[in-house]
Amino acid sequence: MSLKLDFKRITREGFVAFWRNKVVSISTVVVMTMTLIVLSSLVFLNGVLDFSLKQLEDRVDVNVYFYPEVPEEDIIALADRLEKTSEIREVQYISREEAYANFKNRHEGDPLIIQSLEELGTNPLGAALNIRAYDSTRYESIVETIEADPAVSNTSFVERINYYDNKTIIDRLNQFSHTAHNVGSFIIVFFGVIALLVIMSTIRIAIYSSKKEIIIKRLVGAEPRYIRGPFIMAGALYGAISAVLTMIILFFVTQRLGAYTETFFGGMNLFGYFMTNIFSFFVLTIVVGIIIGVISSHFATRKYLNV
Repeated sequence: MSLKLDFKRITREGFVAFWRNKVVSISTVVVMTMTLIVLSSLVFLNGVLDFSLKQLEDRVDVNVYFYPEVPEEDIIALADRLEKTSEIREVQYISREEAYANFKNRHEGDPLIIQSLEELGTNPLGAALNIRAYDSTRYESIVETIEADPAVSNTSFVERINYYDNKTIIDRLNQFSHTAHNVGSFIIVFFGVIALLVIMSTIRIAIYSSKKEIIIKRLVGAEPRYIRGPFIMAGALYGAISAVLTMIILFFVTQRLGAYTETFFGGMNLFGYFMTNIFSFFVLTIVVGIIIGVISSHFATRKYLNV
């Protein structure tokens, strides 16, 4: 018998098995849908975590402070060289005038500092470069690149680089980010295993109602693939239907909660996140749903195929 004919027969019997036990099928789909919603919620949680960590990383930067007498064109030339570095996302030039105005604004409530500046009569501050990296773990190598620049090696060029002042904070942020991602991945895998066990038990109950049919097929000499195939096809159908229901539920839930989450999470709109990644979510849920359904059906039928 051809594989094409085998597949058609198994597919047809799988649909028959699905519709024949409507109550059990509906119960299985409900359980799988709830499971996929939980797993999707963990993906959303991971997205919120990434967003929050990204916000923290965006607040981390490195400032290069120059001596007041350093010519502006030399600083801009250094900024142009740094912008060509792949690790650097942005280089912002802060002129002496901007630095002076920012300093006065920060200390406007301290009359002693303001009075001291007025008595100086000149701007004592030099220009600066504000540098942001794509990845906070790369700041150390960026600083090494800056220090290796021929112009920076001149002792009368760069007054100070504040990376070493913030190094402890940056290292802690990187460590927290690494730990958070590992914990998030562990939680997703952990709940995924639990979901597999729960659904396997549910599908085993569904297959139990067909126990006699399986035994009769074995007695008449049917091959295991003909016995197991329809149940695996039904399991895939459970997963596909559950995935579609999960996507519909996620759409309406995130749509209702989107505005609230944007305020609560400091700018992250769950509905916007869902719509931006809707294709990935659909592929993920339908693939996971089908895989769980197929694996659960496969193992659930082993008991009756080995009696």
